[in-house]
Amino acid sequence: MLKTSFQWAAVALPLLSILFASGCGSQTSHPNQIDSFDGSTYDTLLLAHGALTCLEADVSTLDPKYVPMFKQAAAAYGVAYSAYASFRTTPATQANVAVTINNLTIAIIALEGSFQTDMHASATSIAQMREHAKHLRKTAGTAGMSVSDLLTELEIAAAVANTITKAGPYAKIAEIVIQTTSAALAAETAAVGQSIDLSLIQPITAIQ
Repeated sequence: MLKTSFQWAAVALPLLSILFASGCGSQTSHPNQIDSFDGSTYDTLLLAHGALTCLEADVSTLDPKYVPMFKQAAAAYGVAYSAYASFRTTPATQANVAVTINNLTIAIIALEGSFQTDMHASATSIAQMREHAKHLRKTAGTAGMSVSDLLTELEIAAAVANTITKAGPYAKIAEIVIQTTSAALAAETAAVGQSIDLSLIQPITAIQ
């Protein structure tokens, strides 16, 4: 079914609410986590890994201009993973891990932002969805700033993409953005209550 710019609120906001409810409020501790920082960082890497793995299959065929930004995000992920793996051995490195996770989040947000720009989504729609997400996040509470920030941005990107006309010129970008968020949430959801497993969050292969 096609959606016009006047229909975004009826579709995008409920989608954002569903995604937010399925993610931010559901974080639980992992049996073998060192502390809450350990658990939330692992969840952040799960989200990022799910998103980047999904994007890796499509970004180069979508438009070559996205490849450099993807590589930057993948590289940031690799740095964050290495810092986190060291933290699991030497917990005193928490501050360094926090910096790398922040850089990773920024890199993924920048990539998602380029998709939003190229989808030519309504600026008013984006602003209203961000305000709605801010309210949802405040009422739901946050499990940790890093995981909440990344989760919120992915959910907003999916909600924005869902406002794009499915038969329009930007439909492919919108489809990939929605799939990316779905893959990220699926990866995190599958690990809820499970032990931390570094084999699930190995660095992403860079696109050649």
